[in-house]
Amino acid sequence: MLTLFAAVTALMTTWGSEITADNAWRLYPRPQMVRESWQCLNGMWDYSITTNNSALAVEAQKGRILVPFAFEAPLSGVGRLIKADETMVYSRNFDVSVKQGERVLLNFEAVDWRAHVFVNGVEAGLPHEGGNIPFTYDITKLVKNGSNNLTVYVWDPTHEFIVAGGKQNDRTYACFYTRVSGIWQTVWLEKVPATYIKDYNVVPDIDKGEITFDFEVAGDEPYANVEVLVHNGPNVSDKVIKTVTTRAGRAVTVKMPEDFKLWSPDSPNLYAFTAKCGVDKVEGYFAMRKFGKIKDANGHWRFALNNKEFFVLGTLDQGWWPDGLLTPPSEEAMLFDIMTLKNAGYNTMRKHIKVEPRRYYALCDKIGLVLMQDAPSPVGNMNNFDRKKNLQRYGMFRREWKEEIDLLKKVPSICVWVPYNEGWGQPDARRTADTLRWTKSYDPTRLVDGPSGWFDYEGGNPGKKDTQWFSKELENPSSDIVDHHIYRGPGQASNRVHRISLLGEFGGLGQPVKGHMMFDQKTWGYGGVADTSTKEGLQKAYTGLMDKLLPMIDVGLAGVIYTQTTDVEIEINGLLTYDRKVLKFDNDFLKREHRKVLDHAAKK
Repeated sequence: MLTLFAAVTALMTTWGSEITADNAWRLYPRPQMVRESWQCLNGMWDYSITTNNSALAVEAQKGRILVPFAFEAPLSGVGRLIKADETMVYSRNFDVSVKQGERVLLNFEAVDWRAHVFVNGVEAGLPHEGGNIPFTYDITKLVKNGSNNLTVYVWDPTHEFIVAGGKQNDRTYACFYTRVSGIWQTVWLEKVPATYIKDYNVVPDIDKGEITFDFEVAGDEPYANVEVLVHNGPNVSDKVIKTVTTRAGRAVTVKMPEDFKLWSPDSPNLYAFTAKCGVDKVEGYFAMRKFGKIKDANGHWRFALNNKEFFVLGTLDQGWWPDGLLTPPSEEAMLFDIMTLKNAGYNTMRKHIKVEPRRYYALCDKIGLVLMQDAPSPVGNMNNFDRKKNLQRYGMFRREWKEEIDLLKKVPSICVWVPYNEGWGQPDARRTADTLRWTKSYDPTRLVDGPSGWFDYEGGNPGKKDTQWFSKELENPSSDIVDHHIYRGPGQASNRVHRISLLGEFGGLGQPVKGHMMFDQKTWGYGGVADTSTKEGLQKAYTGLMDKLLPMIDVGLAGVIYTQTTDVEIEINGLLTYDRKVLKFDNDFLKREHRKVLDHAAKK
């Protein structure tokens, strides 16, 4: 049933057109903690949609759906908007064989929004709420050898509640897009021993030449010993250079060789490690790198990577797809987007109001692309500045933001946390500052942007008369960055005594490409297309933007984020069309323009 999404269905990516029930998302979903024993549950599931506004639910529709694509996504085979008074019911059977002393873990990478899970008719645990973060149930006592049934009930209120849905909306308009409901990332099983490694954190210190591990162990012996083997390269087949043993919950520091290699976009060096706890074994990786801020010779704050100035040159990347919506069609599709930016000479990406599959971050780590990571805001719209409602959201937002940081803080390529964007879901001044300060203290190894565009209560929007937008700069600001959004721009946040100046969004040069748009007659962007409707005009306008950046860099501008990587639904301001089939610029042109900016920043 694809009638509601005929326009989107016609706009398939190359990778989406090759997706089948047998090849949809078959790679191991957790690349920083790999085990050998796992089972992918993606593929065709039975589904039904029922109304949930009465004591006796009424079935409205049933059929087959391709997991892990959401109901609204054409690749799911359904392509139907889910209403707030409907429940999605997923069901499938799976086979498992469990030995004495083994545990079976059922993992969901992401389900939007409330997931109520049953195995063989018995609840697997409390319903999980939150649309962006992986969650796990230990189903050892619920499964039997042979065939088992898995049923998942999902409710997704989207606008009807205070959930973190980002740019999802009931209808496509402006910079808000088709919402996503239900399972939208991988579902998988994993066998572990009675005592197993549940998670870990890893923190590099390049100044001391050390790496510190902290392991969390679950099961029968939660304080068991963990043996860590550090390898001299990115693969666990590489030579072991250090071996240490620690107790779970107790951090252990490993001294790296004196000639250890740093990670950077130019040299994305990674180190593999193996961790063993009894008979459990996981494999992961880390990088030796350091993010921070530094003053240049003229007293301007700059981003710093490995104790050296680093000019941020990136794009706003929203991670939407015409065929998968928030779910990328495949690993190859994700790689294409990342490599497009890398090959064009960008060094950074701002991952905008979305948490990607974990394999996405591993690609950025391996390829060498620095990330600014946003929080998915409470569902946005152009008037989402209701302070009362935002205060109601505040506790749930803080919980989900912590879960996101916990999930991603071991990712080497993430440089900056971005809790708030353009006021969406942002509370009052005090609670905004509380969020920013907490983020800085919870992860002092990264910078905090705050807020990104608009509603900066700490001296971030000079010229605004309304005091809710501007107050005298604080001596002890709660974030590291002052961030303006100026379209087309470019423009510059005036230099701050204590914060880095970032142009967090600018550009948005639009160009409609017939045959590669969601709607040929309905488009939206920044500043019209009168001067950018041809490649020549588009590149001339882009050169103008880059040239105007140069004098701003001289007086303190430390980074820029261009809008955006791809077109999205009716937005036409991407470097790439929505189906990723047309790069609107010559790649060599982009490389030259970006080299000009980076060289100027290095020589200023």
